[in-house]
Amino acid sequence: MKTRKTDDQVSLEATMTWLYQSVVHGRGGSSSHYDLLRGRWLDPFPETTGYIIPTLFDYGSFSAEPQYPDAAIRITDWLCAVQLPNGGCIQGSYREGENKQEAIVFNTGQNIFGFLRTLSETGNNKYLDHARKAGDLLVQSTDEKGTWNRNLHRGLKHTINTRTSWALLELYRQIPDPFYREVAIVNLDWTLEQQTATGWFRHGTSRPGGLPNTHFLSYTCEGLIQSWRHLRDKKYLDAARRTADTLLSIYREKGALYCFWDEEWKNHGRYNPFSKGKFSCLTGNAQISVVWMWLFEETGDRTYLDAACRMIDFIRSTQDLVSRNDGIRGGIKGSHPVYGGYSIFKYPNWAAKFFADALMLKIRLTRHEGLS
Repeated sequence: MKTRKTDDQVSLEATMTWLYQSVVHGRGGSSSHYDLLRGRWLDPFPETTGYIIPTLFDYGSFSAEPQYPDAAIRITDWLCAVQLPNGGCIQGSYREGENKQEAIVFNTGQNIFGFLRTLSETGNNKYLDHARKAGDLLVQSTDEKGTWNRNLHRGLKHTINTRTSWALLELYRQIPDPFYREVAIVNLDWTLEQQTATGWFRHGTSRPGGLPNTHFLSYTCEGLIQSWRHLRDKKYLDAARRTADTLLSIYREKGALYCFWDEEWKNHGRYNPFSKGKFSCLTGNAQISVVWMWLFEETGDRTYLDAACRMIDFIRSTQDLVSRNDGIRGGIKGSHPVYGGYSIFKYPNWAAKFFADALMLKIRLTRHEGLS
């Protein structure tokens, strides 16, 4: 007799079907969004395609469905084809014959995750060559102190490059070039200098004069925690925990986690006056649930796991599982409500990626804890 699927399993299957459709419609990579207003899938997005690759492989193992690892390999080959001659990855979407964009440090780092995972799954060293080219570009984009000061989005330094440091540390495991490790550490330490006592980050956004959102704050925490796992220097774990704990306190007090935050952790709606700030960035919510679960793994504190499970239940409640439109069914909106100030009226591929990661991690952890 077949076992009835849990709500999480149903949601995960739908999310991954949507993500697979982003590849089907992605003209080589993964389509950046499904656009509700235009009623179509948009151009492929090299940056997020890079970190979607591990999710496709993970779900292939989870489900034993071969189309997911096959898709991961196909889009990795596309990333190899569109990688810039200097090893970099462009900002924004890719259009055949129309790309005059320069390499961007953050985007280049995210491609490393895809190259290395496909190397691990296939044993084909061509992917290591592409990862090396990307890593070398990251090293070359530093100043005399080793901090990234070139090939930055809008020319701004920002703390989300902890995730790029994490990528360099992953590359260092494969190619023990000391420059990869040194550049990663210098930029991690620069990020710690930007953190306040309550966990807010200066330079926490890539928008001039902007405020950090939950997506960027979670990016920063992700990079810090995973770098801690490589380096075992507790200051990185402590920094991530400082931010994650503040967001946890807000979530427990308010029952919701909105998008943009000032230095006093007051929510702002200035990017969309219609919503008055009362909207959630579902991508950031999915990411912070992963961060909380990682902290549960590191500390054993069940408060983190409980909050993550509650957040995942909320995100799942916003997901349409019955639409006949494959751009909507199983996808995750940029904002909730959909007219909020993040990816307005769109379903981003990275929102689905991070929600799928959260669901797979929750399923694994709750089974281990005997909670499923």
